[in-house]
Amino acid sequence: MKTNEQIIGEVTALMADVWLTACERRVIAPALDWRSHMVIDVRENARLFGPASGDECRKFVHRAAALDVLRAIGTAQIADAALKVADSAKAPVLNG
Repeated sequence: MKTNEQIIGEVTALMADVWLTACERRVIAPALDWRSHMVIDVRENARLFGPASGDECRKFVHRAAALDVLRAIGTAQIADAALKVADSAKAPVLNG
């Protein structure tokens, strides 16, 4: 049986790996106007967000990485609820 420290270590390592992978996958690049930025997905070669300021793009990347981490540790319901709340929808009931 694993100790609490071992479990926490494994979860922390998983979270770090998922976070880094998520941030490497989503890249901030200059938009076509060269004054603003956009976020592209290097795996799908698609624009995900923008044009926007660099700070807004950075927030998008970090929020997307946080959602990836929540899904990776088995809390997809919480990740979906966070998306709904972020989209200004009514907070869903998780146990319903």
